Amino acid sequence: MKKSNILLALAAAAVITLPACSTRDTLEEVLIVGQEVPTCSWEVGSTVCKAGESFSFHGKYNIPEGRKGNYCEVWYRVMREESAAATVGLTGSSLSYTKTFASNDTMRAYQPIARYDHSQAEWTNHMFEIDGEVEVSRTLSPVSWVEVENWDADRYNSYYPANFAAEFTAEVINYLTKDSTYYNALRTVYINHPFTNEQFAEVNQKYTLNFPTDFDLTQDDQAAGDKSKAWFSTTTPSDEAIVGYYYTTVENGHTIIHEVGKDVNLEDGKNYYPVYDSAPWVFCRYNDDLGSIISTVRAEYIPAFKDLLATITFSEWIYDGANKVYKVDFSRKYSLQSQFRVYDSEGEEGIASDVREISVN
Repeated sequence: MKKSNILLALAAAAVITLPACSTRDTLEEVLIVGQEVPTCSWEVGSTVCKAGESFSFHGKYNIPEGRKGNYCEVWYRVMREESAAATVGLTGSSLSYTKTFASNDTMRAYQPIARYDHSQAEWTNHMFEIDGEVEVSRTLSPVSWVEVENWDADRYNSYYPANFAAEFTAEVINYLTKDSTYYNALRTVYINHPFTNEQFAEVNQKYTLNFPTDFDLTQDDQAAGDKSKAWFSTTTPSDEAIVGYYYTTVENGHTIIHEVGKDVNLEDGKNYYPVYDSAPWVFCRYNDDLGSIISTVRAEYIPAFKDLLATITFSEWIYDGANKVYKVDFSRKYSLQSQFRVYDSEGEEGIASDVREISVN
């Protein structure tokens, strides 16, 4: 029993001793954290500054009793804000599509930019006051690249994300080919873009189609006029314009269109509607729901159009031929999150709580 009591007493002593050391360390840390530091505040002359110039400030501070002032500094970190956009121009007014990108990031962490010796401050009976100026680097000039007349691939690559062009092109092609919502836009691209006869011949062979392949691309309009005539459809109903008929059935909830020739005997019990003369890739027909003629691209031609559209480069997509500009809109601007800091003879640092943001122009 005595031996057990001795061991328990030793264990209890150890338990008591360990917290004592831990408590002593914590108190020392509290004493360090609680050291009195300089107090300060400041104002800036303007929240806007031109790159390569300086902004002014007025600082106020007090040094703890028994110490001397050493110096004060202005620190700032550099924030960068970028926005980029591109708008399709090749489709004319028939399709309005703009892809955008934006980013905000820290270009440079907080670091001292300007230092002022304590001797430069003036005592005003209850605090020290100091005036100064802080330089802003010329490299922080804003950048703007908007609706340019000449394409610059290097500038584009330095301003826009790597996947921007590919995503833009894929989205435009999807809009033009997923259905006939943008039928007129697709027609505009077919007419205005200088697809070659070889390209048309290639998709004809690949998909067994019938695009014309005899356009004279040496004309001033690069055959736009001839292609406009080639992509035609009937707009006014007449018996002479009827080239066939169609009727619809519903299968598994989907409407299926069935075409028949003009001279085929029409079966009783089916509602037939006229199909009108048009380009081979256009399905021009009377729509009973709308009570008018509508035109859509035939489904068998959609893969060919996707192939043709995929040959158009990003810069060609965004070129606005009417205004002769590439429809880009890029901007980069910087701002400075600035701090005022004061240091005393003991090396203690006081930081003004008010961070001043300076917009660089």
